[in-house]
Amino acid sequence: MNVRNFDLNLLVVFNDLINTYSVSQTAVNLGLSQPAVSHALKRLREGLEDDLFIRTGREYSPTPKAVELSGFVGKYLADLDDVLFKKPDWGPRTSSQNFNLSGTAFDSSSWFPNLMMALKVDAPKVKMTFRGIIYEEFLDRMVKGKIDLSFAGNLEPINNFTVETLGENQFSLIACKFSTKFQQKLSLKKYLEAEHILYTPTEKPGSEVDSYLKSLGHTRKIMIKTSYLNSIPELVSKRDYISIVPTHFAKRVVKHYSLKELKIPFKIPVFKHQMVWHKSKDNSVSHEWLRNYIRSNYKKLIV
Repeated sequence: MNVRNFDLNLLVVFNDLINTYSVSQTAVNLGLSQPAVSHALKRLREGLEDDLFIRTGREYSPTPKAVELSGFVGKYLADLDDVLFKKPDWGPRTSSQNFNLSGTAFDSSSWFPNLMMALKVDAPKVKMTFRGIIYEEFLDRMVKGKIDLSFAGNLEPINNFTVETLGENQFSLIACKFSTKFQQKLSLKKYLEAEHILYTPTEKPGSEVDSYLKSLGHTRKIMIKTSYLNSIPELVSKRDYISIVPTHFAKRVVKHYSLKELKIPFKIPVFKHQMVWHKSKDNSVSHEWLRNYIRSNYKKLIV
């Protein structure tokens, strides 16, 4: 007999017997019946061609071969358990791991800088690579391990991925502060007469706003389409354009540009800001730490 046709599960029984010298106690420890342990001992004896344990009264005494094997088997099983089941040691304060994230311009401008400032204190050596979203490759890059964690919005459940909503965000309309055409109570008619900048986070064709307006029989004049969110305030403040942007972003930029925040003259569904990862990352200690860190600090990060 050799290791290829030897049942290695029998070593678990051997390892317990060498510590208990008792078939009944080993049965209790391993959650087996006494006949099952006795049968395993019989197979051990046949496979290793040694009695291994000699019954003396109520207990068993190990043979010299059993004593010789005990140290090796114990270490083998402990090492195997470590390799298969023990989570690796990982600490955010000492690790220099690089995480690959992907998101839109909303992510890169609204909370990612705050994340990096927070990590400077809590995980000073951790590195981040932040990439834009390529719509056609969004899921594939996570499957292939090129992206560890992505951020998106309003996604439905996806097989083999976890989609977790971090928070819900509203939208606002921004216009030039000095414009007389656009007042706080903007009518749908005035809205449709205006020239618009369309923010396209993932460069996906179309938009929910235009689909909604089309259902009402309306279209709007889109002069500029851009996925670069930070370029919009400058354009709006210097031209008589208007643009729908996330409210968090709008409230920040009106403080730094000649802009005003207006109410949208129709209802837009909230934007569910979501964290997305492939299930192959579920048991990664470092990945789990990053998800928990973003989740627990989200309200402080997105300001």
